[in-house]
Amino acid sequence: MLRPAVNAVQADCQSLLATARSVSVVRRRTVHTARQLQQSQANWSSNPAPNRTSNRPPNGNRNNNYRNNNNSGSNANLSDLSESLAFLTSNRPPSSNNIPRQFRRNNNYNGNGGFNNRNRPPPSPLTTSDNNAFIRFRPDSSQTSSRERQTPYPRALGPEDDHKDAVNGDVPLTNVSNPAYAKLLRRLLDLTNHSTPKEVFTHAKFMASKGYAPTLETYSCLIQACADPNVGCSMQETALSLFEELKEEGFTPNSTIYHNLLKIFAHSPDYISMERVLKEMTGTYGILPDVEGQQHILRHYLTTNQLERAMEMFYERRSNGEKVHYNTYMEIIKALGRVNEVDEAMKVMLEFQKEWGNSVAGSGLQPMAWYELLNIAASNYHIDGVSYIWKKAVQSPPPTSKTALNPDDGLCLKVLNTAARHGNPDLALEVFRVLTLRNLPFQEHHYAALSASYARSGQLIPAFRALTLMRNQGIAHTATTANAIIEALTSAGKIEIVDSAYSTLKDFVASTNDKEVVEVAGFNAVLAACVKLKDLERALGVYAECAALNVAPNTETFNTLFRGCVECSTPPNKELAMFLANEMKEMGLQPDFVTYEELLKVSLYQEEDYEDAFVYLEEMKEVIPGGKVRPMVYSWIATRLEEKNDERLGMVVEEMKSLGYEEEAKAWDAAVERLTPSQPELVYKD
Repeated sequence: MLRPAVNAVQADCQSLLATARSVSVVRRRTVHTARQLQQSQANWSSNPAPNRTSNRPPNGNRNNNYRNNNNSGSNANLSDLSESLAFLTSNRPPSSNNIPRQFRRNNNYNGNGGFNNRNRPPPSPLTTSDNNAFIRFRPDSSQTSSRERQTPYPRALGPEDDHKDAVNGDVPLTNVSNPAYAKLLRRLLDLTNHSTPKEVFTHAKFMASKGYAPTLETYSCLIQACADPNVGCSMQETALSLFEELKEEGFTPNSTIYHNLLKIFAHSPDYISMERVLKEMTGTYGILPDVEGQQHILRHYLTTNQLERAMEMFYERRSNGEKVHYNTYMEIIKALGRVNEVDEAMKVMLEFQKEWGNSVAGSGLQPMAWYELLNIAASNYHIDGVSYIWKKAVQSPPPTSKTALNPDDGLCLKVLNTAARHGNPDLALEVFRVLTLRNLPFQEHHYAALSASYARSGQLIPAFRALTLMRNQGIAHTATTANAIIEALTSAGKIEIVDSAYSTLKDFVASTNDKEVVEVAGFNAVLAACVKLKDLERALGVYAECAALNVAPNTETFNTLFRGCVECSTPPNKELAMFLANEMKEMGLQPDFVTYEELLKVSLYQEEDYEDAFVYLEEMKEVIPGGKVRPMVYSWIATRLEEKNDERLGMVVEEMKSLGYEEEAKAWDAAVERLTPSQPELVYKD
């Protein structure tokens, strides 16, 4: 398990800030009423908007840094959210040369077109210290202008709905002491926690259209909306643009903003931005990630395949007694499974049991965890892990228990193949038990795996019985059904084991048990074992006993004997092969492409005369659909023709190319050129 080399971000901070600023869309605020549009245009012409990066005039209003929205209930798409940043980044036209006095007193106007929210006055006794909790009250008369004291609110318009007229110079107060602003901010916070990002941005636009300045709370809500779990990391660029913008506006990012950014990075592959933000968070501002923040960092490491860093952080958190989220456990297990680290995944599962075993019992979550790990272990043929999880989560709990795992058919097949590969018939029978309860119709691959599990454990009798049971169910075997039996008979290289298997077949004939009947697939497996051990004579002896064993040979039986004629004698025993071919014909068995391939090899590897090989090649084309013989057959012929310096090599290579085997044919181009006779030049004489 290797970790990708990921270094801490060393990029120039100034260049990154410049890049982020270029992403923001800067637009001027527009007013969508005819009279206000004319007046605002006049004000703009007399007071051009200052450059964003230049020093703001003393009377610049940060309250006008919003962009007006024509329709406060606009159904803007999420794809337009990047443009919605304009109401926070644009240079608003100054609506009046005189800043209301209460702005300078209550909001600590900084003289640079903004207000310092970090130096707010002490809250009123009627309010709480938390800006997220607002209590309605009438502003203190000592903190209101003379115009406000002389002009009471209209009866039809309460203080929470009076946003004044910012365009004509009556700029509303961007402070929680303003009931109208407090109501809008409460609504923004509620939408942030319970609604979609589109509604949050739409409401922020509406606040901007009323003339309220962007505050740290506004930026925090918008970045939190970008971190909505339903959008993943799709709004990362928008969030980073807001993040850079709020710093340019003079605000100091707080812990909430940084943790929302970490939440976005949890699903993002952008590890460079992640490292930059994390370095700034911990180094520049000294904000340490909380438990949830560390959770996001760990998940980011998993997303970016930094598995080693993720495991280091995981074990460090567990050693410190910190809780790791349930979903993070699942992601760690999946990530370990992708790199075949099943043992490490098992260790993580043990940690999961220590932390979540009791708390999720009966909730239906724990079977999901077992399923993930069982799937990973079975996909990697990890017998220890599969056996442990199956016994722990499937076999031991009562079937009606909520903690019992009920694996699907696909997972059961993976477990069955694992049992077959490692010779664990008990586990294979457990899978059959589960599938039988579902009334699942068994197929050839189920019985082949069951037979293999017995054969690889050295239990040949039940391995042969499984083949008989398959026949009794009306399921046809294939040429590979008994491969595990052949492997078990020949793995030790001892012919005595083959003799023992043959004795088992004879015992089946004498048995009265209807399950102990010699199946032709088992009979062919014994023949194939003899051929594989280079004992053609013993193979012929077993074949001669087919009538005594109540077995009817099939095409596969003769194919095995033809292969013995090729592999067990040099040159191949053509006389025996022709005898077997005639006997096969008398039994009415139809040859397949394997039959012709073996007979072709028998003829091809004779000392001198190999002409019959071309006859079998032509007959093979009639058997195979489309006449597309396998490329290896042409390779056998080409090799033999090159050895004999046969000029027909060129014809064989051309036929290979015509069938689409260009890559295989390239290997013979040099030999063809060497064997092709050169044509004499024709000399014309007068």
